[in-house]
Amino acid sequence: MTLALPRRRQTLLQPSERFHGIALHSGSEAWVRLLPAEPGRGLLFVDSESGQEIPALTENLGDTSRQTQIHAGGRTLSTVEHLLSSLAALGVDDARIEVSGPELPIADGSAAPFLALIQAAGIGEHPGAIALEPLALREPLLLMGASGSSVLALPAPHFQATVALSYPNHPYLGSQIATFDAVSDDYATQIAPARTYGFLSEIEQLHARGLGLGASYDNALVLGEEAYVTPPRFENELARHKLLDLIGDLALAGRPLQMHVIAVKPGHQLNTSLATLLRKM
Repeated sequence: MTLALPRRRQTLLQPSERFHGIALHSGSEAWVRLLPAEPGRGLLFVDSESGQEIPALTENLGDTSRQTQIHAGGRTLSTVEHLLSSLAALGVDDARIEVSGPELPIADGSAAPFLALIQAAGIGEHPGAIALEPLALREPLLLMGASGSSVLALPAPHFQATVALSYPNHPYLGSQIATFDAVSDDYATQIAPARTYGFLSEIEQLHARGLGLGASYDNALVLGEEAYVTPPRFENELARHKLLDLIGDLALAGRPLQMHVIAVKPGHQLNTSLATLLRKM
């Protein structure tokens, strides 16, 4: 196996603007602002009022049933996966992420607005920082989840990901596959625009659990019984969004990854279980 070369740690060059919006599950107002960080600090969320820091690492994982949640010092922050996906895809290793509200804004349901926020602030290498070695595998790693879900990580020369979904009895979804190669594919156009999705028939059940209170036709791909309620951006948008989530959840391992991850019917719980194992390597 050819090992990827170590690289300099990357950070934001300037503070970003505040990004305001509605939170997906609580329905409350929220905002996020990205700030540069010193080498070695990693991705660090910070409460704007209390100053409580929440490192984006698997040891701080909370609920992963319908989103990825982290917590520390009594402060909980939900729906961090879309921003983490953008930071990981752009190779940002160190950032101070100021937040207000119980979760991050959902924006349009994709990672594209966060990607634009990062790119507007600019990205650069830390001069004199210690080179960062990617986390590489020497042998395959397989995890099995519920309802036929699984995730397999294989040795590879650079990061790749494949997601497969199957809805065999659904009238129009069928099977969807999405792939991403960090060397040859463009995350900004192929993955980032894919939106979170939900079935219209599930909305009452979600509301009863206090979830999806901020969901709307403007921030999700809505699935009806016989057809899409909102038009999809890609033929396989569901699989692409699951791949987006996978990249964000694996960022909680705290290091750039050099492997091919193949996920079948993945969810946040299975994704973060893999990240937790990788974190311990």
